[in-house]
Amino acid sequence: MTKAFFYAGARSLLVSHRSVPSRATVKLITGAFDELKKDATIGRAEALRRAMLAYVGDPSNPRNGYPALWGPFEIVGEGAGPSAAR
Repeated sequence: MTKAFFYAGARSLLVSHRSVPSRATVKLITGAFDELKKDATIGRAEALRRAMLAYVGDPSNPRNGYPALWGPFEIVGEGAGPSAAR
């Protein structure tokens, strides 16, 4: 499936290697986009890393540290900042 996106012109994808509960997915993905909004120079991979750390460190739910909720996600393709794409 990722090849189809790359052939269509995508430079990177945020993918999960297995099913993840919707609430965890939404929190992690919106966290990654929030990080990119704060500083677009950090790159996609760093934004995801920061979102993961924030998710694990969130004390609102003791299960947040459980790797099955955040571990399956990764950036495939170009995960660096905008300057790396030049």
